[in-house]
Amino acid sequence: MLLIASGVLAPLIMIFHPTAQGADMAARLTRLSEISALSRHVHLAMIVCIIALWLSLAHLARRWPGNGWVWAAMRLYTLGAAAMLGAALISGFLIGDYLQRVLPLIPLAEDALPSVLLAFSANQVLAGFGTLGMSAGIVLWSVAMLRHAGPLAIACSAYGAIAGLLCLIGYAMGMISLDVPGMTFVVVAQSLWYCLLGLWIVRTSPDVTTMTSPDDGQRV
Repeated sequence: MLLIASGVLAPLIMIFHPTAQGADMAARLTRLSEISALSRHVHLAMIVCIIALWLSLAHLARRWPGNGWVWAAMRLYTLGAAAMLGAALISGFLIGDYLQRVLPLIPLAEDALPSVLLAFSANQVLAGFGTLGMSAGIVLWSVAMLRHAGPLAIACSAYGAIAGLLCLIGYAMGMISLDVPGMTFVVVAQSLWYCLLGLWIVRTSPDVTTMTSPDDGQRV
């Protein structure tokens, strides 16, 4: 249920993602400082969703003991989620806090531009790595689900492979840029897979997988 709830909330949160508009760079930097409070709330909510998704998948991965595809998928997803958390912290907290502190101290707002561009570059690098890692994890996890029968499992597996590859290839080839619209596309594409996977687990649990006891390695 946490997987489904997080998958539904993540795209809704992106609707409220603020953008800085202005006639020139000084106006945009000033506006970026003004909307920093909203940006913090939006990114904090997204951080909570990322952590909830990671915890859900990490718990679920324990139900596939000995499956190499899930083992690799979870570790790639973990790397991607960690990078995405870094991107959200930079965009939602670091940039706004920096501008609020530095703008009153400098004669021209444009003087803060080099530092803001550096932070934005870091945000884009981390968001790109996060997109690649999380999407690769989704693809591998979807491959692991091919052994499960049923229309919902097949739909989740097929969609996850297609959506994950689309995000991977699209970003790698420059067709997906990680501005607000591009990031929204990635979030929506991945969120549908989370919902399908969560729905499949709800429909089939507890018989979908065999759990292994960490103490003796025996089936329970």
